[in-house]
Amino acid sequence: MSYRLNILLFNKYKNVLIQESKRYAGHSKWQNIKATKQSHDSAKSLLFKTLASKMKVAAEETGNPDPEFNSKLANLVDQAKKANMPASTLKSILSKIQNKQEDGQTHILTVRTNVKVVLILHVLTDNLTPVRSNVNTILRKANAKISDKSVLSMFDCASYIAASKDCSLDQAMENAIEADAQDVEEGKYEDDKCFMFKTDFLFPDKVITQLRSLGYEILSTENICMPTATVEPNEEELTYINGLKQKLSEIREIKKIEDNIVSS
Repeated sequence: MSYRLNILLFNKYKNVLIQESKRYAGHSKWQNIKATKQSHDSAKSLLFKTLASKMKVAAEETGNPDPEFNSKLANLVDQAKKANMPASTLKSILSKIQNKQEDGQTHILTVRTNVKVVLILHVLTDNLTPVRSNVNTILRKANAKISDKSVLSMFDCASYIAASKDCSLDQAMENAIEADAQDVEEGKYEDDKCFMFKTDFLFPDKVITQLRSLGYEILSTENICMPTATVEPNEEELTYINGLKQKLSEIREIKKIEDNIVSS
């Protein structure tokens, strides 16, 4: 009886041991697969982070976050796609780069030169002090200087909002009044019809909000200073001004330079 009991117990626990052995073997296999996957995912994550970092640098080097106009950035986007970066991840990276480029506040620096030409510098930055210092360094060598904002009286300065809506110009005029814009006229944005709303210089946000609530799609916003009185420098003076503008445009935060030179 004892012998038969031992045999039964042996067979029972033998099956248990075999099942446990299979279970742990399966667990070990899963652990190996999991470790391999984690290693692969880690390598892919590192690659994506490296590409994202390079994209940021490429955008900062040129000041252009649009791959269509930045060949270096476009090449990195192609690399990301070949590495099977998810479209949503790539879109998020490019969006962050775009937002980073747009971070900061728009400032205006006015410059008087020694040939009666006034320059309007449109600066985008969250820290104007170092930009102003860099501008002054260039201006000292060119016998020019930053002036007070009184020279803006020589320009008609306004912010223009390009907006789209399926409506007539008469309707747009009524909407302009409702949105507290100064004026509106028909225009073109990338060859498509749009309406150009004129509003307070550097402060278009309120009008933009109102236009959106009225069903307009905002296409772009631009600050423009049109000279009301112009000067006509001679060839030598024009060469001097163009050289100065070239040096100033190399400062990344300066997005646009306008002047009061007569249009040719």
